Amino acid sequence: MGDFEDEEQEQITLNSDKITDIIAGCMTSKLNTEKWNPKKVDGWTKDIIDTCLKQLGEMKKPFKFVVTCIIMQKVGAGLQSAFCARWDKMKDGVFSAPFDNDYLYCITTVYGLKTD
Repeated sequence: MGDFEDEEQEQITLNSDKITDIIAGCMTSKLNTEKWNPKKVDGWTKDIIDTCLKQLGEMKKPFKFVVTCIIMQKVGAGLQSAFCARWDKMKDGVFSAPFDNDYLYCITTVYGLKTD
């Protein structure tokens, strides 16, 4: 019976390290060698979000996921992101990772909302 409980618990929780790795991998694979080009930003954000959602879906967890992505040219100004939510801290979660290279900043955030 203990194995079933462990398996059930695994199904209803999110592994923050795995999700952060997914986010970081998506940003790195898309942006690592890119230079700032405002005409490409829409495509970059769409690709990062779509890839994150696909990989999150492959985890087959009972969660709805919301993914946001912000990309800004690196010109000496800072980039900060914040959020506020009213949810069940035991079931829902937020995961965020930054990325930067010599030309741009990116912050991608994943919100995981448990489906009951």
